[in-house]
Amino acid sequence: MLQRPDHLMLAVDDIARTVDIYQRVLGMRHEVFGQNRSVPVFGQQ
Repeated sequence: MLQRPDHLMLAVDDIARTVDIYQRVLGMRHEVFGQNRSVPVFGQQ
């Protein structure tokens, strides 16, 4: 049985705008890893 989601992947047209919204509205922090992949992080992930 699924207890909680681990991660979710989204494809977006404007990563800078998406990161801005996630940071300002949702309070997430932004991390970059691998081949310039952006990741919004929230909590203790």
